[in-house]
Order: sequence, then structure tokens, then C-alpha cells
Amino acid sequence: MEAQISPSPEVLVAAAQPERIELRSPDGVTYMSSPVNPDGLYRNSDQVLNPVDELPAWWAESGLPGTDTQETVVVAGHNYSKRDAPFKALAVMQPGDSIVLETATGTLDYTVESVGPLPKGSLLGDNDLRQQVPGRLILANCDVRGGEPTNDNFIVVAQLS
Repeated sequence: MEAQISPSPEVLVAAAQPERIELRSPDGVTYMSSPVNPDGLYRNSDQVLNPVDELPAWWAESGLPGTDTQETVVVAGHNYSKRDAPFKALAVMQPGDSIVLETATGTLDYTVESVGPLPKGSLLGDNDLRQQVPGRLILANCDVRGGEPTNDNFIVVAQLS
């Protein structure tokens, strides 16, 4: 009689603030690996998300990443026309790529579903992306094309794998 191999139980990761983020291609090439700013990101007095430094930052008004999180998680970062920042790598992301978020409670893997520009401010306004979707992760930066800033944010939408 052959031994049956039972599937391993799904690993549960409790909701916690992200500590590190990696962007990877399906064949394992790492586009970016960066710590996440430990301070949550909040809208400023102008109702704008503006990370305080070069590090990507978790938007504290969004959900905390975890396997049972029922809300959309948002991480924002800078992209500059004259210097580099980690989220410059969003421009190379494609559907099928992966995003790895490390938290104090475990590691979460997401699969990229869509990428592209969205007019600045849309993510903060009445937009379908503001809907709470279990397991969804959104990455956002200021879009730069041809070395020049645009009036868009570049958005990557991924789903927990």
C-alpha cells in the first residue's frame, strides 16, 4: 500500500505591519528588496500621502497584511525623476510577478494582477480600489516617464497567493 501524502496545512500569518517588501519576477529575479518604514503613513494636511523618506511605507488607514485580513492593504513609496528610490522598481512590474511582504508574524506572497497609471489622488478618492477586498495589496508611487514626473500615480494591484 502506498503512503498518501496529505497537503500541508495552510500557514496562517496574523495581521501585522509590513517590515520588508520584495518585488520578484516569476523566474525569481528580484527587482527590489527594501525595508518598510516602521512608522505608518498618514495623509498630510493637504490630504496627500507623502512618505517621509525613501523607504516604502504602509498606509496606516488601510488594512494590516495577514492571511485572514478582510481589507485592502496599501504600501506607498517615492519615485523621483532625478534620483533613485526603491519604488522606482514598480515601473518594471508585470501581471504574474510576485510581491513578498515580511511581517513580524510571517511572510505573505502576492501575485500581481494589474499594473498601470491612475490619476493622482484617485487612490484617496471615491475609486473602486478603495473597496475592501480580502487579500488584496496595492502598491503606489508617483509616476515618472522618460525621466519626467507625470500627473499620475503608478499602481500595482496584487492578490494574496
